[in-house]
Amino acid sequence: MAAQIDLVVKKADNVTDITYGALSASGGDGSPAVWRQDLGAPAALPVGLRRIFRMWTLWNGPKTARVAKFSFASPYAVQDTTTTLYQAKDRVVGELTVTVPQGIPASEINEAVYQFLNLCAHAHAKQGVASGYAST
Repeated sequence: MAAQIDLVVKKADNVTDITYGALSASGGDGSPAVWRQDLGAPAALPVGLRRIFRMWTLWNGPKTARVAKFSFASPYAVQDTTTTLYQAKDRVVGELTVTVPQGIPASEINEAVYQFLNLCAHAHAKQGVASGYAST
């Protein structure tokens, strides 16, 4: 198991880096590791209205496969002109589950996992999610 680190990813412009700071490491099966985007967020934005990413792992029912789950929430926060306080108007939410059988050779697991997650990160997939429509 890897030690938790800050995560640096590209913003939508595919040039600018954005950092998700490590908040808490996983406490074990079913307990999420948590990251939050603090850098680059407006200073006055309450922590509860900042983007957050979680990952946790656990066994499937018969303990023949490990399951990795990811969740992401990006609140759309606006500042009230009267009170100057921020409030969430809505949020973009993402969830992903990957099940990896433990009876498969590590090289096959690595290849399948990397290809799947790279496909999810492909510009075409991102465009489909952003537009709300898959390829036609």
